[in-house]
Amino acid sequence: MEKIKKEEFEKWEIIKDLVDQLIDLMLNYRQSGHPGGSRSKVHLTVSTLLSGFARYDIREPEKPFNDRIILVAGHTIPLIYAVLSVFNEAMRLRYQETKDEKYLPKSKEKTLYPEDLLGFRRRGGLPGHAEMGGKTLLLKFNTGPSGHGSAAAVGEAIALKRLGADGVKVIAIEGDAGLTPGVTHEVLNSSWSLGLDNLFYLIDWNNFGIDDHPLKETVYGTPETWFSSHGWRVVGTEEGMKWETVAETVEKLFTDVKKNIPNAAWFKTRKGRDYLKYDNKSHGSPHKMNSEVFWETKKPFQDKYGVKFVGFGEPAPGTYDEIMKQFKKNIDVVMSVLKENKELYRYISDRLVEIGESVPDDL
Repeated sequence: MEKIKKEEFEKWEIIKDLVDQLIDLMLNYRQSGHPGGSRSKVHLTVSTLLSGFARYDIREPEKPFNDRIILVAGHTIPLIYAVLSVFNEAMRLRYQETKDEKYLPKSKEKTLYPEDLLGFRRRGGLPGHAEMGGKTLLLKFNTGPSGHGSAAAVGEAIALKRLGADGVKVIAIEGDAGLTPGVTHEVLNSSWSLGLDNLFYLIDWNNFGIDDHPLKETVYGTPETWFSSHGWRVVGTEEGMKWETVAETVEKLFTDVKKNIPNAAWFKTRKGRDYLKYDNKSHGSPHKMNSEVFWETKKPFQDKYGVKFVGFGEPAPGTYDEIMKQFKKNIDVVMSVLKENKELYRYISDRLVEIGESVPDDL
């Protein structure tokens, strides 16, 4: 893959805006879920998935030699739902435009589209935590409780090594507070002792978990010391919400690999970025449905893109059916920004096809 170009950052910024809004809408109309960590991980996730350093085929998530992506912070699954919605909608729009089958998924039933967000945390719909199944087969383990996804990441990295598939990476995305369980220390030590240079951690360092006090008051050190003290190679940035520094860090993470040394990157962020509810207050606590502060988070998007959310500034509808109808209309409002930006959806779709075709059929 070519080195990341600075002009891509303008497109990533729009993608970030779309993802933010979809996260908020899901949680607003379901009144459940985790806004803080979902929003704080957008920059590092979008950069990783579009940089070309992560090799995966969004059209065929079961392809044998896709990189293994594990959302260790499984409670931040709204992030992945929103990202997949934008990516897959771009592919759908491009197919409608060109009729070129290279933009089609192998299985429509296993592809997550914006309309699927209506089923967030509802029976038969999208689960409240990450699952390797259904429409999120891109993820390679069921995660949720702190820590257990880390052990799975090590297991998958070991298996790939034993298989001789060293070129397939295990990419683990986690928050800082999620590193506090004891299993993490076993993971860090085992990864070094087993020489897992195919394991890559991306850490959202926002300094908060669920408690009122910041993490630094109860956990000594920084991601640099947490990982390097176990022999890991560590890179990071104090500006984890700026595209240029995030992209530089992602590039360093995946290109400066040392034989038999596991890899980690940290990104300093703000939990609840731009949600107007920050730090631990944004953990598992969305704004009240259609509250004044919720609509306040929608105003910048409206002003920036010249759109208007249905029911803006008004209380929540009175019935379930009316709530779901407004939910759907407002998803459409967000996605209209993508639909009307041909340059953007052409960029996303071509990039995803390019990345997908970089996945080897054999090793």
